[in-house]
Amino acid sequence: MTLGDSRAKLDDLVHSPVRFTIMAALSTVDDATYQVLKEELAVSYALLSKHAAILEEHELIEIKKSFLGKKPQTVFRLTRKGRKAFKEHVTALEEILKGLV
Repeated sequence: MTLGDSRAKLDDLVHSPVRFTIMAALSTVDDATYQVLKEELAVSYALLSKHAAILEEHELIEIKKSFLGKKPQTVFRLTRKGRKAFKEHVTALEEILKGLV
């Protein structure tokens, strides 16, 4: 397999730094709140919302909104499709990192 073959396996939807980081964070947990992701990723509410909406639109994450007492709470989780897409993207990156072996 060539580096070009591996590059072709990269998922443009996942490849964005913010979306990749969202998916990486969610790949290690069952779910995470909006506030936790915002703080861990060190992004604005607007940027997190924009990229999360793109991932949700493509069914890579699920966003659930509810209330905790009187406070709204938003929780994110990777879907099965999202976990698969993230794993395939990481595998392609690992293949590229091998270089000209």
